[in-house]
Amino acid sequence: MGNSAKTLLIPMAVIVLLVGGKFILMSANKTDDSTLVKQALTESIKASREGRPGGVMDKLSEHLKFNGQSEAGNERDIARFIRQSKPDVTVEKIDPVVTGDEAKIVSPVTISMGLLGNSMSQTLKKVTITFHREDDHEWLIFPVKRWKLAEVEASDASVADLATQ
Repeated sequence: MGNSAKTLLIPMAVIVLLVGGKFILMSANKTDDSTLVKQALTESIKASREGRPGGVMDKLSEHLKFNGQSEAGNERDIARFIRQSKPDVTVEKIDPVVTGDEAKIVSPVTISMGLLGNSMSQTLKKVTITFHREDDHEWLIFPVKRWKLAEVEASDASVADLATQ
């Protein structure tokens, strides 16, 4: 075997080992759906609090709805809001009810944030947070299913209260 063949063989072997190892880890690491939904919620709240829109946007469905209205196409506005306001969201009851590829959390939610130089906090009495298991990719090449925030429903009165604070 020539030097050029050995030089090519080593990187190929490393790539095969990395891909194979990742596949084995993905297959062996089966966490229950309830825990995965809680992790997605917790990670996105942490990223929001830190003003890191990327950490939040990664957890949002492409078909996101708020009170029945599609938010598709508003990603830039959502990211700007997160970066500027750094909203701190507290979900009191984070235990989801998982049914197939859908998970729902119904809970009071408190939102605290800075808005136009003022800090404000509002508790929404009943918020329904819906996650869907959707197609995604790990390392840009491995197809996986991930829990993504698909819909948020809050009573109109609560949303109106938030807007007037």
